[in-house]
Amino acid sequence: MGEVEDLRARVEELERKVEILFSHTGAVDRVKVAVDAPPVSSEVEALMAAGKTTKAAKLYQKQTGAGMAETMAALEEIAARNRG
Repeated sequence: MGEVEDLRARVEELERKVEILFSHTGAVDRVKVAVDAPPVSSEVEALMAAGKTTKAAKLYQKQTGAGMAETMAALEEIAARNRG
């Protein structure tokens, strides 16, 4: 087996293992969830900027009806922008 074929086989095995981990742990792909999450209001943005994450999460869920995974993904995007 050549080097490229070996690398492809290793990548396929890693992808298989990651899929197993995601399915067995209930983990979510936050990047994908964040892309699909409802937009964040300026009020939620302001709460995040003030460091009031819990209040921001509750308001976001109230405004959008989003679940916990969507909420955490959306707020993590805001936190990353605020850090960056």
